[in-house]
Amino acid sequence: PERIDYLEGLLGDSAAKHAQELQTLKDTCAKFTAAHGKHTKDLEGLRAMQAHHATMGERLDYIEKAIGDSADLHAAEVEKLKAAHAKHTVALDKHAKDTGAALAAHATVNERIAYLERLVGDSADQHAQELAQIKVAHERHVKDLAGTKELHAKVASEAKQAMTAHMSVAQRLDLLEQRLRQAFDA
Repeated sequence: PERIDYLEGLLGDSAAKHAQELQTLKDTCAKFTAAHGKHTKDLEGLRAMQAHHATMGERLDYIEKAIGDSADLHAAEVEKLKAAHAKHTVALDKHAKDTGAALAAHATVNERIAYLERLVGDSADQHAQELAQIKVAHERHVKDLAGTKELHAKVASEAKQAMTAHMSVAQRLDLLEQRLRQAFDA
């Protein structure tokens, strides 16, 4: 019986062990089945997305057409820009020549300053001379005016004397009476 007990123990342990391993395998298989189902759904989604995408050839054709059209447009624009640049270069050269000619006709800054200094200096000298002449003429006029005033006073006095000398006798009497009244009234 020992042998039988031993074999039964061995088989019993082995059966329990196998049952446990079998359960583990079943659980693992269930996980793989669930994961497989998920992957199947993902694969179907990718296939559906890919059905909406253009093929590689269609995509390359589109890119080549876009680049070709763009390159043609860019080439045309570059030609337009080159033509405009050439036109502007001609205009700039013309303006540069015109500016050079205009600058050649103008005096330098130093020449212009020298001219202004000479003009102002000559003007200042001329104004100083004219002012001195005006002062001399003014002094002469002041003297002449003083002489004229003296002469006027003298002529007025003589005229007054002549008037008194030419008065009639009646006028003289009236004048004397008037002066006497003033003298007595005062």
